[in-house]
Amino acid sequence: MVSTRSWGPGATLMLLLAPAAAAAQSGEGSLAQLLPRLLSESVTMPSTAPGVAGNPHEAHFLPDVAQLVAPYALNGAVVTQLSTFPIGTSSGGFTYVTDEKTGVPTRSSNNFGPAFAERALTVGKGRFTAGFNYQRVEYDRFEGLGIDDGTIAFFLRHNECCPGQAADGTPRVLPPVPTEDANPAFEGDLVTARLSLRAKTQTGAFFASFGITDRLDIGVAVPIVRVELDATMVSTIDRISTAANPAIHAFATQGSGGNPDERTVTERGEASGLGDITLRARLNALRRPGGGLALGVDLRLPTGDKNDLLGTGATQVRPYLIYSQDFGAFSPHVNLGYTFSSGSLSSDLGRFVLGDEAVDPTLPTAQDPYDTIFRGTPPPPAFTDLDVPDEINYTVGFILSAHPRLTLAFDAIGRTLLDVNRFGIVTQSFSFRTANGGPVQVATRQALDVTDTKGDLNLLLGVAGLKFNLTGTLLLSAHVLFPLRDDGLHPEVTPVIGLDYAF
Repeated sequence: MVSTRSWGPGATLMLLLAPAAAAAQSGEGSLAQLLPRLLSESVTMPSTAPGVAGNPHEAHFLPDVAQLVAPYALNGAVVTQLSTFPIGTSSGGFTYVTDEKTGVPTRSSNNFGPAFAERALTVGKGRFTAGFNYQRVEYDRFEGLGIDDGTIAFFLRHNECCPGQAADGTPRVLPPVPTEDANPAFEGDLVTARLSLRAKTQTGAFFASFGITDRLDIGVAVPIVRVELDATMVSTIDRISTAANPAIHAFATQGSGGNPDERTVTERGEASGLGDITLRARLNALRRPGGGLALGVDLRLPTGDKNDLLGTGATQVRPYLIYSQDFGAFSPHVNLGYTFSSGSLSSDLGRFVLGDEAVDPTLPTAQDPYDTIFRGTPPPPAFTDLDVPDEINYTVGFILSAHPRLTLAFDAIGRTLLDVNRFGIVTQSFSFRTANGGPVQVATRQALDVTDTKGDLNLLLGVAGLKFNLTGTLLLSAHVLFPLRDDGLHPEVTPVIGLDYAF
């Protein structure tokens, strides 16, 4: 288990001043392995006392083959959105243009610009701006379901453990003989595994921009990220087959003082380090008062450790169109772009972990740990849908110049993740019998699962905030991000504070 320590803004600033010391902490494994490891640790039950019909046998409960993808698809979806949460713009609050007659640079706008969008103005030839933002994001829902209260549940099935059972459930003696009942009734039991996940990121991002000409500037955003995960799986035996003989399956043996029908396993992990660096360029193609039209391009580099969820593992290129203009104290702006992604998330997100081993689909069945779980079935393929999706990006907003030293900003930030797994609550059917050789019955349960077809995921955040001119060209910014839709990974209200200085 990875230790968890408190991490306040002061400590984050110290980390930012010495980023080389910010090493990922992985303990028993990377953060990407945390949820697969948690699910695997929740499903093994030791044999109860000999003499109980159906024992001795060690019971293993795992996701049904039909639902095997769901926990790992959830893991991948959470990480994709966790690693790409907006961190702000590198464009400076003070922008300049050189007077063609006098050669003197003058302010090109009376407002200080947005914090999470780009405007068509550049910082000005030879001008340099630098800034810093800090934000702390916590997540409370996924696709409208609570992620920290056990609402998300998976149903696990018993392995085909015991060929050669006698009709009363007792094991045959060697040498083996053909079984009278290849599927003993106790294999019909289920385990309900309820997930509670607390996910938190803290990001301190350095921004800088430099004006090559009055129409072209370049910028960079360097994030230092801290990720903390705290996950709990509460597993409960659903005795649809063994209600008359609960001693067959138990998490705790008799006299242990625990609840034999329930087990709670917790995994905690944290990592800190460099995130994905973004390089930016912007060209003002059509100049208008306070802006005009500009073309921008962002290049996001996979510099963050994807195994510890500090980055996506993908190279992303986002060309976009920028419009902004001043109409007195009112200044609207629009950004519209498309993100091309090339790369994949950590393979640890989709590998089934059994104890200290991960399932390797290249091994012969007899050597694969999965064969000890579902006997006679081929090993499951690793969840391979780990590609980081392309996106459509847009931002619409406006700025109000409330005072020569104060501007207010409002934005809506939209992202459409293309062709990704979508989730829903589906009815699952499970066959069972209450006695060996008895009639087959069917039980239905409601579970979160991947839908049959992929689709587009629309994410929408609102931003409201201000920039205040403290002195000279030093700006203080304070903003709040808040979700406007319930789709995908849902953040709580997120405060963002920052400083911006023009040289």
